[in-house]
Amino acid sequence: TANFELIRYTLTISSTDGGNVTAPGEGTFTYNANEVVDLKAVPDADYRFVNWTGDVGTIADVNAKETTITMNDNYTITANFELIRYTLTISSTDGGNVTVPGEGTFTYNANEVVDLKAVPDTGYRFVNWTGDVGTIADVNAKETTITMNGNYTITANFERIRYTLTISSTDGGNVTVPSEGTFTYDEGMVVNLKAVPDTGYRFVNWTGDV
Repeated sequence: TANFELIRYTLTISSTDGGNVTAPGEGTFTYNANEVVDLKAVPDADYRFVNWTGDVGTIADVNAKETTITMNDNYTITANFELIRYTLTISSTDGGNVTVPGEGTFTYNANEVVDLKAVPDTGYRFVNWTGDVGTIADVNAKETTITMNGNYTITANFERIRYTLTISSTDGGNVTVPSEGTFTYDEGMVVNLKAVPDTGYRFVNWTGDV
């Protein structure tokens, strides 16, 4: 009597941190020779599937999280996962800078909450954050946070602080420098004032916001 038996092979499956293999599962499984076995790798939240490594010669697509392997031998394979990381690129306009985390490009884990701090120069004030601001807690606050759910580029905007000076005079003279009316100046600017009395009058003083 000639006796035969079906050739059977083992498939040993494991995964790195960040996910697991749901089809057929993790561990060691036995299959008939030439059987096509479905593979499915599922990443955890904030992770992504990278590839299959090990005895991958008969895996249809080593870069696909759902693929197949043809059992022509005993195989050991691993599903690899990695933490999703995003870049945050920060810049500022004239008049200040971002001190936390700084200016440039930084890398963070998915869903990480990053502190932002914008500091205006003397004579300037912070206006707002612009760019990819969908996850910034308060775009109008110079100290706030951004949640990293993607690659983002943001800008801290500053503007000069400017004030108005309104000048008038009583009867008996007028102001010739800068004149009478309303004028706008940068914060900290020193403005010359000159009051000229009419004939028969003399200058007394300045009153108001003095």
